[in-house]
Amino acid sequence: MTTANIEALEASAKAELSALLAKESISLKDKLAITPQKPAELSPLERRTTMQETSLGFTESQARLEANRCMKCKKPFCTASCPIGMPVPAYLELVAAGNFEDAIQLIRDTSLFPSICSRVCPHEKQCQQNCAIGKSLKDPSKGLSLGNLERFCADYEREKMGGKKILPIDAPTGKKVAVIGGGPAGLAAAIDLRTFGHDVVIFESAKELGGVLRYGIPEFRLPKEILDYELSILPKMGISCKFGITVGKDITIPELFEKENFDAVFIGNGAGLALKTGVPGEELKGVFTAEEYLRKGNLSQPIESGKNVVVVGGGNVAMDASRMAFRLGAEKVRIVYRRTKNEMPACKAELHEALEEGVEILELKNPAEILSDTNGRVEKIRLDLFELGEPDEQGRARPVKIEGKEEFIDADTVVLAIGSKVSSEIKDSTPGLETNRNGTFIVQNSETGETSCENVFVGGDALHGPQTVVLAMKTGRIAAKAIHEKLS
Repeated sequence: MTTANIEALEASAKAELSALLAKESISLKDKLAITPQKPAELSPLERRTTMQETSLGFTESQARLEANRCMKCKKPFCTASCPIGMPVPAYLELVAAGNFEDAIQLIRDTSLFPSICSRVCPHEKQCQQNCAIGKSLKDPSKGLSLGNLERFCADYEREKMGGKKILPIDAPTGKKVAVIGGGPAGLAAAIDLRTFGHDVVIFESAKELGGVLRYGIPEFRLPKEILDYELSILPKMGISCKFGITVGKDITIPELFEKENFDAVFIGNGAGLALKTGVPGEELKGVFTAEEYLRKGNLSQPIESGKNVVVVGGGNVAMDASRMAFRLGAEKVRIVYRRTKNEMPACKAELHEALEEGVEILELKNPAEILSDTNGRVEKIRLDLFELGEPDEQGRARPVKIEGKEEFIDADTVVLAIGSKVSSEIKDSTPGLETNRNGTFIVQNSETGETSCENVFVGGDALHGPQTVVLAMKTGRIAAKAIHEKLS
């Protein structure tokens, strides 16, 4: 995508916006006629070879024109369907008028990390799906591009307003809170707890903060400079971090209370233990979990990813892994999924970008065995074949194996993107701490996140299993408020 392409989009949007604003009033008919805006993007073949961000974002005229499409509903379903209740019509009215400064302030009153959420939230399944103009046009994909609008405001703040401001901090309370995990839930909890006046220490097993934001989501979807920008306020607020420490191994929760004198503990260690299929051959060279594959790709660490990559799974992580494969040198990338594209849990936008880049989807298939060459590396995959049966409890058609049918495909690399669960170190080292069968922590009250142990709270994937970044942040903030009220 050249500068000329971006300038052409800006010129087109500017002309349409000028004509719209020249009207005495903008009617519903006018709003329905506005061209839905799409941001400039790197071309599919161009972006396959770079970690640069795929989408280049809205121009100013595009943002204002898109915001003018808002129907200003009295009962905005977009806000109701946002996990954190973003006041969408209110900030869009400011964007439509060109008042970007007040718009980002309104957004930040609700969201701690709009630069991040705007890039990684599944808007099409939340706010955009419930947009009234999309429903009026009988096409949810023509709903307001709310992720791009939020991103524009956050990027405008960073580029034109001198960056985000340090949050005000209440008077010191003399209380200490330990936050386990520097991912979305832990970061949100830590910031809110610090604004309440508590001393906060984050215990992070990795070398840097971010969790899935840094190590799981690829650079081409969430640039690390954006993540670092959002996290830059933590040291300025006086939040301490201890890296390379795994709670449950290097130190336990009882020791945090008894030896380190913490008054409360928040568990936000995520669900970082990757699941495997259990089929023969998973131990072969060239077989990776998506967690390892994406982590090494994001950190530019050596990884023996080959030219013929097969990704197993149908969620957003599978899309990320398949797109990462091209950037690691793959020539052929296929996703194997035991249902069809229609049942994939991945966002349609993520699936679309993967397909644009040349990823192939092998539907109604699943690995039965991974076979090796004479050197012990993946060479072929034996696949079971499926057909769709009756709906399951989620309403998706259940895959039914076709007995006696199979096929073989060549591959030199296999990436397993079939989910993850919470690791057991914290549970095993904390007497009385109760968990569910999947490893998530049992809470006494869903409105507070307090666990079965006194003054130990939980949020994020450690609470509800692998879900969205924005939901993890929400539960971190809920727990932070509950901790503050209890300590007060």
